[in-house]
Amino acid sequence: MLATNTSQTEVLKGFNPDSKIWIYSSNRLLTNDETAAIIQQLLEFTKQWTSHNNALKAAGTVLHNRFIVLSADDSIENPGGCSIDKSIHFVQEIEANYGLSLFDRLTIFYQSDNEMKSFHFNDLQNKIASGEISENTLIMDTTITQVGALQSEFVKPAGQSWLARFIK
Repeated sequence: MLATNTSQTEVLKGFNPDSKIWIYSSNRLLTNDETAAIIQQLLEFTKQWTSHNNALKAAGTVLHNRFIVLSADDSIENPGGCSIDKSIHFVQEIEANYGLSLFDRLTIFYQSDNEMKSFHFNDLQNKIASGEISENTLIMDTTITQVGALQSEFVKPAGQSWLARFIK
């Protein structure tokens, strides 16, 4: 079973559970070398990330060689519009440098036979009709927006996610 690897989210230890996170899904599996390089770039970016000239308590990681996670602990300093724009430009640079698509919010990731698979939202009804997707299918919930939910709710049954309204 896929789970959110504790060592991958260790970088967020000490963050307020309500801290904001952004999850960017890659259209392809990253190599281990790409993942390591992106984690290093995330470390460098978050060290210098500011909001209104104040340093943000921020961190980033890559989950399952597929999901780039960026977080800012807004209990210390709230990221403003300009700082969020900086993070989007940073992610766009990663996208361009690695030939990725990271802003497609219509791809659904799920577990089948201990393997991560994906499909476009437009295929959801076909996947449900064929039985490939059910309320018990484990999905990666990329709509999560808080650090506290990342560890316990990133991988969860589709019936306990935003997909529930389409399955029942």
